[in-house]
Amino acid sequence: MICYTISSTSLQSKGRSLPTEKISRVDAVERFLNATTILLCSKTPSELTLNDIAGQAELGQHYIYRFFGTRLDLLIEVSDLLAAQAGKSLQHKISDNELDFAQLLELCRSVCARRILLLDYMAAQGVPAERFQEGNRLIYTGISQFFRNSGVPTARALSNGVAVLALIHAEISLLPTLDLQTEELSDIISLFAAR
Repeated sequence: MICYTISSTSLQSKGRSLPTEKISRVDAVERFLNATTILLCSKTPSELTLNDIAGQAELGQHYIYRFFGTRLDLLIEVSDLLAAQAGKSLQHKISDNELDFAQLLELCRSVCARRILLLDYMAAQGVPAERFQEGNRLIYTGISQFFRNSGVPTARALSNGVAVLALIHAEISLLPTLDLQTEELSDIISLFAAR
């Protein structure tokens, strides 16, 4: 295991001696991923800076370049992490509970919202959509469990999972531009649920 010595550059510039900490690449990467995920709860991807991430991770920002290459590469890795977490959460909560369709949608909103906003940002930055297909598959496969539990054949359950993820994505990404009232959105969701 490769270990790096991590120290605070702000103290170095003031001429103070620094305590050093040995940290593995795996630990540093995990700290950056967790820090970014936490920060995405309060900031949009475009507002998030390397300084914010490094501060939250309590590591020097130059390690982001060493371990990820660029800020965008770090965000792509965070997207993968969020997809894996969402897929696991959906499968666990759906298989353990009797949910109605409204509860399914709320669960999907809660576990997918940050990733959807991140995907929108990364698409605007030119990251190819194909890069996110595997993560999306994890999520809609998790959603499809809801329909399989209701007796829907597997192929149809999977297509319903894709449609629910598309609905949630459209709701989060496009709703602000559509100027819909809550009742109108409820009508759209009701039409989908009757499907």
